Amino acid sequence: MAKDTTNSKQSRRGFLGGLVATPVLLGGAVNAYESSARDESVQSVNSRAIDRSGSQTSATLGYPIDDEQFNAETFTYVSADSDLLGEVGRTVGEQIRLRRTDEDTKNEYAVYTVREEKNEGEQLVRSNDAGRARLDIANTSWVQTGDRRLFCPRPQQDAPINDEDETTIEVDPMVVHPELDESEAREQNEYIEFGDQAGSNAIILAPHGGDVQPETDRQAEHVSSLLGEDVSLWGTKGYRKGGGAFIRWYVPSYNMSYTSYPFLAEMAETEYEYAVAFHGTCTKNVQIGGQAPEGFRVEIRDAINSVLEEKNAQQRAVLGTGEHRVDGDNTLANRLATRCGVWIGQDETTRAKHGEEVATAVADVLNSRV
Repeated sequence: MAKDTTNSKQSRRGFLGGLVATPVLLGGAVNAYESSARDESVQSVNSRAIDRSGSQTSATLGYPIDDEQFNAETFTYVSADSDLLGEVGRTVGEQIRLRRTDEDTKNEYAVYTVREEKNEGEQLVRSNDAGRARLDIANTSWVQTGDRRLFCPRPQQDAPINDEDETTIEVDPMVVHPELDESEAREQNEYIEFGDQAGSNAIILAPHGGDVQPETDRQAEHVSSLLGEDVSLWGTKGYRKGGGAFIRWYVPSYNMSYTSYPFLAEMAETEYEYAVAFHGTCTKNVQIGGQAPEGFRVEIRDAINSVLEEKNAQQRAVLGTGEHRVDGDNTLANRLATRCGVWIGQDETTRAKHGEEVATAVADVLNSRV
């Protein structure tokens, strides 16, 4: 595996109607999905990777049935038939790729988390309107529902795929491509892991790098470059030409299973006292969340504010509260850290204009501890 170190359905869709906002296909204007971990997490993410044989297989994508509990706002989950999951070598809490197979739509694919296993007796995968619309990005207008919302971006009401009850798809156990470097992934609209195992007591994370939450991977890499062998580094990079990388590749970090991310599984074999993750949000301020003691989060907050003030930036770092507290056990930074898991959520402007300065501030705080 290459490790890149640079690197008439109106009733069904009624809840989508009436959304008014700006189109969003690029990954910049994103949100604090991570904060819903307590309600939406799938518990099996805590298990270590399991070596299973599995292969691509054909299936049918259908709508949820009455006893399935899909939050109408959630677009990253599917249910799947148990025999189908056996064929692809995956189970509940792990990720799979879905790809449409028609000639006109074969370039439509996305990564999902298996939320529920069903004994349907046929090759069936089910997802709601928003989840299905991820497989029609090119023909669907997407909107952002506003600042500090958990669930954005969203498809508008007219997603063409939702005019069909069932659609033929291919189910693939491969989530991240095992062989491509960053330039190849960008060229091929792909999704990869990157990083470096340093054997240290700290790890820097960018779970949604590339064009998914732009600049977060560069921030993690910058911290790694400053601290060298004193920190390990892990993240993903996802791309889609023309925009839509966030829609295609986003997996909440609290759902990222070690089985689906082999390099992450390797990294997780080491215990880390510190884990710091760079994320994107659609709030104005920089949110400092995680399970780390308040004193440590305050130190990071103050260091970031110092550099933002020097740059006369309008944004300020604050301790995350409410939806930005992000203290769930399954959030990746909290999962990997034995003591100090830190989640840093930043708006697009902060990442684009001051991303390196924020990363330098974080490195300065970590420098005396690693």
